[in-house]
Amino acid sequence: MLVFLLPLILFYEFASFAHPGSFVRADRVIAFDVMWRFFALFGQVGVWTPALTIIAILFATQMASGEKWSVHWKRVLTMYPESVVLALPLLLMIWAVPLAAASHEAPVLDRVALGIGAGVYEELVFRLILISLIMMIGADLLHYDRKNVIICAIAVSSLLFAAHHHRPFGADAFDPVRFIFRTAAGAYLAAIFWYRGYALAAGCHAAYNVSLAVLSAFVLRG
Repeated sequence: MLVFLLPLILFYEFASFAHPGSFVRADRVIAFDVMWRFFALFGQVGVWTPALTIIAILFATQMASGEKWSVHWKRVLTMYPESVVLALPLLLMIWAVPLAAASHEAPVLDRVALGIGAGVYEELVFRLILISLIMMIGADLLHYDRKNVIICAIAVSSLLFAAHHHRPFGADAFDPVRFIFRTAAGAYLAAIFWYRGYALAAGCHAAYNVSLAVLSAFVLRG
């Protein structure tokens, strides 16, 4: 997972560092800012802190698993096209929902970087951290039925994922159609996370965002 995600993380981080004017707070990935503000409470305000958090979590997961420290390169390479395939249902969903393309003056490359960053960090916050936390509390500590807890975790993470795009957290005014679409998209990404893991959920999310940015720039504009 780390080898697969590392190019995406570095691309977003270097793009935001090289073109800070295109990554103003209104456009920055909100999940990234949530993590940045959390670490700021402890005095850790380095721009690389969220990225290092992902690396630390994945390293800790590998250590806890007891698996061999080896990279299956063929598997890593197949995860990129698999992410694109997994993003197709989301693209079909948005085609069926009357959502206007957001106006955006940033260059396409910066929009691609923002889309990749959103995929990586939103899946970290709303899937890997939130769902895992709910499962730990509900299933491991309180001993509720595991199936019921995962259904609750998917529902909560999907609703919060949709809500964080709207004011006062996000830039969008509340719109019920957008909210329902984002909730459904969140549930789909949560299912990918549960059955296929964090990396493919992030890859699918990033592939969807990048496809939307490219389509809106070159196709939808005519």
